Amino acid sequence: MSSVQETQFEICDSHIERLNKMLKNIDSDIALSMAYVRRTHNVQFEELATKMSGVKMNTLKKYMQPSYSGQRPIHVVAGFSWVMMVPMTAFYFGMRLKEYYRGMEDSSVEALVRIGRLPKEQFNAILDIITNLYSEEERHEFREWRESIEALEVESGVPEYNSLFPPEVLDIDAFGEDYYRSIAITLKQFRYENNVSEELAARVLGLSEYQYRVLENRNKPISFSVAIGFRAKLGFQLQSHTNFTNSMIAFPQFHHLRVAQHVRDTLIVEAIRRLEFTKKQQVSKIIDLLSEIYL
Repeated sequence: MSSVQETQFEICDSHIERLNKMLKNIDSDIALSMAYVRRTHNVQFEELATKMSGVKMNTLKKYMQPSYSGQRPIHVVAGFSWVMMVPMTAFYFGMRLKEYYRGMEDSSVEALVRIGRLPKEQFNAILDIITNLYSEEERHEFREWRESIEALEVESGVPEYNSLFPPEVLDIDAFGEDYYRSIAITLKQFRYENNVSEELAARVLGLSEYQYRVLENRNKPISFSVAIGFRAKLGFQLQSHTNFTNSMIAFPQFHHLRVAQHVRDTLIVEAIRRLEFTKKQQVSKIIDLLSEIYL
């Protein structure tokens, strides 16, 4: 079975041009989003310094400033997202996180950004609180739908959610080596299975052919911009980009977390969506208060 899902697509020049226009502000969008997530979690840079090694806090501060013209390495952003327990995809939407969370109100979006920190038992308790506000028919309908969504974790062999939290101190250098190695392996496999040339893959990712060959070299990992992740997902028209991390050896729990986050995100968004506005706000406050314990 393929480690990256096969897809049927045609990539023309106009598609790549649209991609270039769509992502022209990707670095500033991600800077704003990283800053928003840090503020929402109320985490100071001094505290981040105790959770991440291999990256200077002054450098991380620059990554969160839209005016900074340098690239934001994808492995640093991915590592930061793990420490914050926020889905990587959310960073691609900058301050437009409500678009990612499908029209949720501000209070709900803030709660959703924080909910990844909750252990499994507390997350299930939140779902119970929400579904107890439903009618009997709505509860039954949601329960059946929930079982079908949670089956994705079983099919993917995802271990217990509580085992997917980051190490006490995440070594960004070691994480980056594992991360880029996995990308190199799965990208090459994806190209062969879908008959994509190096030249076309390079154009989709916004790289020169030389840079692309370096990216596919599993034995010599170097940093690449966070833009390649979103360009891969949109450019190759993939349902998800999480499978590019499934060859990680040193940090396999990071890949499992991505699958679990997709399931958790889907469940909580749908659960909250069914509530009336006032109850949404009240549930969001409960999530905020509970998440404070685990930050």
